[in-house]
Amino acid sequence: MQPRIRTQEWLEALRAHRRVALDTNVVIYALEKVSPYDELAQHLLHFLERGFLSGIVSTVVETEVLVKPLMERNQLALDKAELFFRESLNLTVRAFDHALASRAAQVMANSRLRLPDAIILATGLEEHCDAVISNDHEMARRAIGIQCLLLDNYIS
Repeated sequence: MQPRIRTQEWLEALRAHRRVALDTNVVIYALEKVSPYDELAQHLLHFLERGFLSGIVSTVVETEVLVKPLMERNQLALDKAELFFRESLNLTVRAFDHALASRAAQVMANSRLRLPDAIILATGLEEHCDAVISNDHEMARRAIGIQCLLLDNYIS
């Protein structure tokens, strides 16, 4: 049976926010058109392109997204990913710096999340995001100080 995308609920959830951090899985779903999540990811990108939302990604997300195309020597996928990070409207890539390292350490100490996830959450916190958009259930369960919109919650 085909999963049902609860598009209206997803759009309402997006409208409730102004600034969001994106987790690696969301970017991969969008770039690789991973079903059933690609529809939700495309709505998110549309909101970014239209200026309804501003988005933040950590350089950790950028790194994780680039690994598969590099390992597979897939130049087309690599170019697509690099273009996404460089040219997407209303999307900022936040570099890892001292302030982010300190915030990530606090997140790790309080949540026991792995370092990449702690950096992604810390990026959202440092950049004053309303939410982190992810499909990582563990991150969503342990997120402290920021709402986590879990894509699976909009699919039934």
